[in-house]
Amino acid sequence: MGGSAEVAPPRLVATEPPPDHYYADNLLLLIESVHRQYDDLLTPDERAFGATVSALSDEAQRLFARLISRKGPVVRVDTLEYREVPRCDEALGELVEAGLVLACPDVPVETLLGRGRRAELERWYPLEAPAGRKDALVDAILARYPEAVVRSRFAWHCPWVTLAAPERLELYRLLFFGDRRSDLAAFVVRDLGIVRYENYALCRERRLFPDRASLDAWLALARIGDYVEELGAAPQAESAALVVEALWHPARARLLEHRRSRILNRLARRLERSGALDDALSCYARSTASPARERTARILKRLADDTGLEGLRATMRERPRSALERDFAERFGAPRAAPQYAIDDFAWDPSYASRVEAAAAETLVARGGDVWHLENALPLGLFGLAYWHWVFAPVDGVFVNAFQNAPIDLFWPDFFATRRGLCDDPLALDDASLRAAMLATAESRRGIANRLVDWRALDRATLGRVLAGIPMADVRRLLAIVAEDLDRARTGFPDLTAVYEDGSYEFAEVKGPTDQLRRHQRLWIDRLRAADLPVRVLRFR
Repeated sequence: MGGSAEVAPPRLVATEPPPDHYYADNLLLLIESVHRQYDDLLTPDERAFGATVSALSDEAQRLFARLISRKGPVVRVDTLEYREVPRCDEALGELVEAGLVLACPDVPVETLLGRGRRAELERWYPLEAPAGRKDALVDAILARYPEAVVRSRFAWHCPWVTLAAPERLELYRLLFFGDRRSDLAAFVVRDLGIVRYENYALCRERRLFPDRASLDAWLALARIGDYVEELGAAPQAESAALVVEALWHPARARLLEHRRSRILNRLARRLERSGALDDALSCYARSTASPARERTARILKRLADDTGLEGLRATMRERPRSALERDFAERFGAPRAAPQYAIDDFAWDPSYASRVEAAAAETLVARGGDVWHLENALPLGLFGLAYWHWVFAPVDGVFVNAFQNAPIDLFWPDFFATRRGLCDDPLALDDASLRAAMLATAESRRGIANRLVDWRALDRATLGRVLAGIPMADVRRLLAIVAEDLDRARTGFPDLTAVYEDGSYEFAEVKGPTDQLRRHQRLWIDRLRAADLPVRVLRFR
């Protein structure tokens, strides 16, 4: 990474069909990347899956690449029509023979009937069809016909296929993308030129899973997470206890511990909402991630456990997991003090623009200001430019594929701790050098995806005017506030940024007649005031 970002021409044109082997090439690249990074961790069967796909004929590869993008698990054969696969029947037969696809396997009859159109089902399964929804017709068919008959008739009229080993494909996607949600559509977004990504290093030495044990541990956590989802909104105490027991011990690896604690927090929140407060406390107690201690404090208050609450607040103040948690510990349970920041009231005029932010902006412009409705795009964007090399630093396990706009751990509490030995702090630069570095980064990386930087909001003119109008000493203080807690900084920053002709500037939060300041907005205003940065509230009544 470094230098200017070269803009390669898009591989795809939105108005033209992709090259015949485009989707297959993407699949083969995924497989090749997984083998290059993880061949030592794969079992023989897992490795054979990729080798089998790579050995297919061109048309079979193209069909398989299309098939895995379809909504499954059941896919009707009569829907497999693709320009780049003219001999689809032969290609499908090759996939079946290779063991990658199953032809008309046993699947729940409800799933099969769901793939049929109403008119088709009425022809294939004659009966007195009930009027109304298709669900009623399906119920009537299941009541009238044995399952074997339902399957045989569906197979005769409309054969179907499923993937033979979807878990193999899921594993390859996990190893390539780092999660189970992403798919080959990421290639399309990049190749259309919609998104451009930073050229960060991807190497085996910094891969997501250093060994098979960590991969198996992640897969085990994924299964537990799926189980928690199956428990629904009101988990039973016995089921919740099984999850807590399975997740009792913290994991040593950052990735695994983060995931373990998130599962515990999700389960605990559902228990809390369903009224199982003791069970929720047990879950939160095993979690090391926010907001476990915050939620625990709220439960203790509901239970009137003042001693436990004060002990927890003391711990949170002395050893906070984040700045947001420290702020919570200081404020929770304490009488709310009267606001110390400036509040300017305005009478609402029906002639104003429909949104209060636009009306407030008009007011500030009339006072000689350049005004932008940037909200959090300002502090996060400035931080992203100043700390660009921190965001894309070569840290183990945080960059998994070429389609990331941020490292996995961007908003984790230990983001800075993991990079201090790798990166120089830009705040160590003098004012002129810091401004020059931020502008140079904006120019060389403009358009490169960075989760912290909204390029549309911080166009060249806006960024130049902001950095010219806000003293660099104040920019430093703003960056320092963001660095305290990146996660906290994501929401709540004042709506408007104004730079005036007389050399002054201010941040303004805008509230309508019935609006109240939210927690994150109060936190931002308090931090700006503590840093002696100009901020006020514009309230329309």
